[in-house]
Amino acid sequence: MRARKLTEMAYKQMIRTAKGLEAASVWITGGTILDVYTKSWRQADIVLSGERIAYVGEKAPLVNQDTICINAKDKYIVPGYIEPHAHPFQWYNPFTLADYALQTGTTTMVSDSLFFFQLLPYDKLSSLLDEINKHPVKQFFWARLDSQTLPDPEGVFQRERIKELLDHPLVIQAGELTDWRGILDEREELLEGMRYALDLGKRIEGHHPGASYHTLTLAAAHGVGACHESMTADELLHRLQVGMYATLRHSSIRPDLPKLIKEWKQLGLPWSPRMMLTSDGATAPMLRNGVMDYTIRVAIEAGMPMEEAYVMATLNPATYYKMDTEIGGIAPGRVADILLLTERSNPTPETVIANGLLIAGEGQAKAKTPKRQLSEFISIGSTMEEKVSDHWFQFPEQEQEPALHLDALPVICMINAVISKLDTTTVIHNWEELIQIPDAMLAVLIDPKTKQLTKAILRGFAVELEALATTFHASTEFLVLGRNPQAMKAALQEIVASKGGVAIIEKGEVLFHMPLPIGGKMTDEPMEIVMEKSELFTTLMRERGYRFDDPIYSLLFFTATHLPFVRFTKSGIYEVKTGTMIYPASSI
Repeated sequence: MRARKLTEMAYKQMIRTAKGLEAASVWITGGTILDVYTKSWRQADIVLSGERIAYVGEKAPLVNQDTICINAKDKYIVPGYIEPHAHPFQWYNPFTLADYALQTGTTTMVSDSLFFFQLLPYDKLSSLLDEINKHPVKQFFWARLDSQTLPDPEGVFQRERIKELLDHPLVIQAGELTDWRGILDEREELLEGMRYALDLGKRIEGHHPGASYHTLTLAAAHGVGACHESMTADELLHRLQVGMYATLRHSSIRPDLPKLIKEWKQLGLPWSPRMMLTSDGATAPMLRNGVMDYTIRVAIEAGMPMEEAYVMATLNPATYYKMDTEIGGIAPGRVADILLLTERSNPTPETVIANGLLIAGEGQAKAKTPKRQLSEFISIGSTMEEKVSDHWFQFPEQEQEPALHLDALPVICMINAVISKLDTTTVIHNWEELIQIPDAMLAVLIDPKTKQLTKAILRGFAVELEALATTFHASTEFLVLGRNPQAMKAALQEIVASKGGVAIIEKGEVLFHMPLPIGGKMTDEPMEIVMEKSELFTTLMRERGYRFDDPIYSLLFFTATHLPFVRFTKSGIYEVKTGTMIYPASSI
């Protein structure tokens, strides 16, 4: 498929430029190029014709007064980087992420469409995807086959809707497949979606953390072509052995790359052309270091040969997505995504060329990128018609619990940033008992649409946290955590007023508030603002006892039912392994 449209006129002009019959639009001279096809460096000039590379070699092109000449002496030239697995809604949005990523050399992204699919009808979603792809960063998407929350909100994941999205030309993959139980149970709508994607010639990406070799063989038999969930070198190897691409991840929630590289080197096996690198939707504090340039840097510093690191962020993902004739290398006919580096080992570029245009040089923006706001396409925020009630934060509920023959709420304990399990040894009957345990807090999930409340005790998230309210999680409800019912009420009121977001109340004051009015998940604020606010949030949470990798991701996954072992849903507390509700929701 084409990464960028190539008109008949542009095609012929590129050929004539290669022949020396038409003037080059850009001539890059004197640089040392990384040949990703041989994993070697060589000196050569690069001749551009509009958006494309016309020629690479020693022959001088035809030039005229419009030809831009770039002296790349003492520079090292690599292809634009490809992020094969992005989640562009971690408070930032696809436009603001692309603006930032481009300055650091990422020129192609393949992204999750989950929240956009949940929020928009197909005609508006299609228009949004088309608009996002007008950015100089080439953007493609994958279509989810399952919601990763239970129940499916609003019945969004219907067969025809999924097929409609898979038919979109910018959607090049199905997945990532989070409902593995449903696949093993042969849920027809999941199998039909997978088969439909394969019939269209599109990829399927899995989601198989901790999966055995046997499970991976089943996934491969279903058509899964890649998985980014390897946490050990043996898991990388198993994915390769069943024919998958194995994506090495370094994200804010799973900074695994140094460990994976060390273990892989200990195995003594060659680096595979079926390996890719990803930052996997890192939250803004990690993006302060860069996007794919930072991932490559971590790989090199951990001992991966630099040529392999660059290839895993360029040619290999291009090949996986069947676009290696378009992107991923510096060769004739390819889209002109070109980065000039000051050192081979420094992947953050001095100069960025995307689609043949000089975008950034010497740390400064050169060409204007289109400025669009996601709120132009998604005006939906998180809303609540009901007045916030003190009753929602009552504990115990005098009427509900005796009727259920339960004398205490379930206690959920966080064992790392994303995994939570039942704590059967702790019993808390009321507020007086709760405040005696510093890391215990009441958690209330409020769904204004179904008028349901799900309550539990949460341990291990923070210490002495008065109140935190958020709409940033995998589902669509309001989640409130805390140890003070009045502060919890105030925190909820704060994010209701901003139509979504994250708020912390302490000592009667708003300690932190990040409005997220776009679907309750995102903002139009530029990346620098998102970085500052997310760094502040992380600092505040660490000061209040948060001890894991990423508090923003912890919020996201409280309602994500594809992760073990216990999750919040609008219907109640859900046990993932058994697929059962172990504690029901109550009515508002």
